[in-house]
Formats: sequence, C-alpha cells, structure tokens
Amino acid sequence: MKITFYGGVGEVGRSCALLESNEKNLLLDAGIKLGEKVEYPLIPDDVLEGISNIAVSHAHLDHSGFLPHIYARSPLRPEIFATKPTRDLMGVLLADYLKIQKIREQTPEFGESEVNELMQKIKLQEFGKQFSAGFGVTFLNAGHILGSAMTLVEDDGKKVLYSGDISMRNTRILEGAQRNVHADALMVESTYAGKEDVLPSARESMLRFVTSINETLREGGFVLVPSFAVGRAQEILLALEDYMRSGVLTKAPIYIDGMILKAMRIYRQNVIYASESIKMRILTSDDDPFKSKFFHVPRTRNREDVFKEPAIIITTSGMLLGGPALIYLERMCSDPKNKLIIVGYQAQGTLGRKILEGEKKVRLGDREIQLEMKVESIRISGHADRNELLHFIKGTRGLKKVFLVHGEKGGELREDLEKDYEVVVPRLLEEHDI
Repeated sequence: MKITFYGGVGEVGRSCALLESNEKNLLLDAGIKLGEKVEYPLIPDDVLEGISNIAVSHAHLDHSGFLPHIYARSPLRPEIFATKPTRDLMGVLLADYLKIQKIREQTPEFGESEVNELMQKIKLQEFGKQFSAGFGVTFLNAGHILGSAMTLVEDDGKKVLYSGDISMRNTRILEGAQRNVHADALMVESTYAGKEDVLPSARESMLRFVTSINETLREGGFVLVPSFAVGRAQEILLALEDYMRSGVLTKAPIYIDGMILKAMRIYRQNVIYASESIKMRILTSDDDPFKSKFFHVPRTRNREDVFKEPAIIITTSGMLLGGPALIYLERMCSDPKNKLIIVGYQAQGTLGRKILEGEKKVRLGDREIQLEMKVESIRISGHADRNELLHFIKGTRGLKKVFLVHGEKGGELREDLEKDYEVVVPRLLEEHDI
C-alpha cells in the first residue's frame, strides 16, 4: 500500500491524499484552501481520471470543496462515501462555494449540475460498520463537527487510520473522538501541534467569552462574532443559550446570520448523531436548545433592525472573507463601545488574520475603514491541542508509523514521537509506502 499527498501537508487546508494498492485506490478527502485566492490539491489530471472512490471525513470545504472540481474534470464519476450529517451539511457549503466561484470567476469550473450529481452519488455510511470502497473501510467518530469521521482502511492485513480533523473533548453537542483504535499507520492532523498550542479547557474559554460579552453589553455596545457556519457556530450558540438561560450571561438578543441558520436546522434534523445529553434534553422535554427564544434572525437587508438595542451577532464568514460579517463590521467599526471577538483559525492573507495582527486600517472592497471598535481573540476550537494529539497518537494500539498532516507545526510534534514511532512530516506530491 502507498500514499501520495496532494494537499493538506505543511498547511491547514486542501486536505487530499490518495491511498493505492494494486488496482485499488481511495482518495481521503478532497478539500480546497480558502484565502486571498483559492488553492486546490495538486492532483495531475491523469491521476484524477483514475480515482474510483472518495471518503469524505466531514463537510468543511477544506476537506470537501474540491469534489465538484473532480466531477467537472473526471469522466469516471468516482463513488463518494460520507455520513448522513456530512452529506447534508456539504449540500449547504458546496452551494455557497458555487456562489463564491461565480463572483470570483466569470466562468467557474463547475456548476449546479456537478454539485447536484455528486450529492446524489454519495453513499451514506454509519459509524462502526465496515463498507467496501475498494478497500475495507470503517468510519469512526472524530468529534470535530456533527457527522465528522476518522477513516480506518484495511488491506492485506494492514490497518491505516486517517484522522481528518479531530477533537477529544466532549462538548454540548458532540462526544469526543473514538480512542484506542488499532492501526499500523496513522495520518493525523496537526493544526495545533506547536509547543505553545496547549488550549484552555472549553469551560475556561467559554467563561472568558461570556465575561467579554457581558463587559460590552454593560457599556451599551454590540458584539460581533464571525464564525464558520458549521461546527463552531452551533457550539457557541448552544453555550450562549445555556449561559443566558442560567443568568450568567446578560440577557440580550442573539442574532444569527448567514448560513448558520441552515446548518442549525441540519444539526437539529440529525440530532441522533449528537451527544446523549442533547438527545435526552430534546426527547424528554420541550426544551429544544436549537429553537431558543433568545435566537433571532435579521428582518431587513441592511440589518437596521439588529441595532435597536445592544445585541450579540453570530454570523459568517469566520475569516471575514465575505458574507454578512462585513456588513456588520462596516456598521460597527467606528464605535469603541462595540467589540469584535475572533474565535477561530485565521488563514494567512485573510482580513481576519490582518485584524488579529493589529491592523487598524483595512479594506472592505473598494473602501478603507478605520477600526475603533475593540478586538479580542478567544480560541474556541473544534481541534485537539498538542497534549490531546499526543495522547491520541500514543493511545493508538499497534502503531508503527505516523504521518503528521493538516498543520504548519508538525515538526514540533515529531520530536516527542520519534523515539517510539517512525514519524513523517510529508511534503506536497511525496509518495510513501505504508
């Protein structure tokens, strides 16, 4: 068995690796890298045309966004395997990605027909049940977002585990990734693999988040939280709902904007994949946190109705690349009582990264704005941190070889693993035997 890396190594984004053995092949994820420009996996056309199976770990575009490009380029129309929540959430994210493509390019490479066709071709799989995708494949809970899966591949007596994005922590919505899996080789994400990447507990982060929001609301200001539509937004909203219901968070309207609302509905429809506590809360009472009385939707195109009284605004896009977040940013930027709270990873070159690094004059389209509002960064992560990655790797039974992918600091983690395993920090287009 061999693995070739076409993206997602030495970087966060465009995850894509091809497993091959004899005549069999399986593409592990097909993502894009969002930034000032969109970057794609470096798969040669002749390789692309021979791919027959694709396993998608989860719906985020850095793991699924290249799929419509594959369907536009390859006549083979490979089979796609995913969990039901991944399929449902991909439908929302790929439709939005198509809109972005149309804005950025006069003639996008793919259209609605490719998106519709690939969505119809997805073969739904359940956690823990082996299926055939060239190889014997089993999806295991990854704990990152609803339906996110680690992919366990078996061939000729060997087991290879691809983590996708993982989180070890139990949250309000999800249970942490499955541990103590048996695998000979492991491809594991390293988003937070750096020596300084030890994250506070979810409770610590949320309490700091709530304290920061309370300060702004008391001053009569508005809070803007740009978020990824899928995963982090749902965790934040349910946390705010809990804290507001208990009185820890000052009561104020929580406005939900962008694709987050669609994703919330999909989460609610697929609640069977959520944690036992959420399922029991919904099934045994009328207390449905996804339909909280504190949640509101803007009623006007220019969002004027949002600004009647101090409020919390949770909106896309998470890196301030577009979406309603920019409307709010322009409206709120000049008032020092207002606050921008950045909660997620900000890729190099994005507006979010520039603001995080201290820029006060930024461009919104053809306009330049001056940031007078407060800016704060609070990590609310859906990824395992350095210590959790080490525990996960060392808890994998029978492990001999580790590939550190999906991160910029894999080399810093390698030092702690080399005495026990063969460790590889691969580069783009490298091919390795397993």
